[in-house]
Amino acid sequence: MLTEAEAQRIAVKFLLAKYFQSRIKFSVSQLVTEDGRQIYEMQGKIAMKSAGILDRFFLDKSSHTYDFKIEVDAQQGRVINYELT
Repeated sequence: MLTEAEAQRIAVKFLLAKYFQSRIKFSVSQLVTEDGRQIYEMQGKIAMKSAGILDRFFLDKSSHTYDFKIEVDAQQGRVINYELT
């Protein structure tokens, strides 16, 4: 079974593969049992780098920060589900 730190590393690797050069900060991390499986449910914020040069001048920096939720299977070590809001 994965430790919390290992589950967070898997989540970071997954999110960075999708959102290159982002900064990820976890606020909640808990191990739960769901349908007989142990799952790490994690929440936090992801700050994405702007894709365009002009965006840096015209958009508020907070406009690129999103809340995320991600679930990692504690036995298999893979991401089950994630969501950005």
